[in-house]
Amino acid sequence: MVGPFGWNLDEALRNQGHQVATYGSCGSVAGWWYSGKKTTCGFYSKDLSGKVTQVNSQETPLIENLMKIIKPDSVIVELASNYVNFGNEESAIKDMKRLVKSIKDSGASCFWMTAPDMRLYRNSISRLDRLVYEAVGDDCRVFNSSEVTSYPASGGDGVHYWFKEGLPMARNWATEAARSFQN
Repeated sequence: MVGPFGWNLDEALRNQGHQVATYGSCGSVAGWWYSGKKTTCGFYSKDLSGKVTQVNSQETPLIENLMKIIKPDSVIVELASNYVNFGNEESAIKDMKRLVKSIKDSGASCFWMTAPDMRLYRNSISRLDRLVYEAVGDDCRVFNSSEVTSYPASGGDGVHYWFKEGLPMARNWATEAARSFQN
């Protein structure tokens, strides 16, 4: 959410006529949104009015505060990739379930996005997908990001879509996700 995918998703949703507030904390998992853990690899937000904040290091906003301020009808979650090296599977599922419960308890609907294709972690994608599906159950609609992404054999860092060839892929991924959300 901190890079071209997040920027494009925000733009696509706003272009569909949605009121959007986007928040991304690089490297985060659900627990960071409860502890306020500081990211050191990038933070991005674009509030309801369109004001952008983009910094290298910042505390992750607390989800409960965001939910009270924004009062969303729907919450789109793009958290999966950072669980690739996250403790054990039971802890990862519990971490995600906590966020699902907060969303559900707020009355908002939930739209959860799985990890995109990543060259570096390609062998982990099916496990990450399974963790997401187990964590969200029937409480969130799930968008399978790896079905609309294909990380190239060379270029980039093997994970992120910041590089020249990755930018159009990030845009397409965001467009497909926004289309699925709209439907």
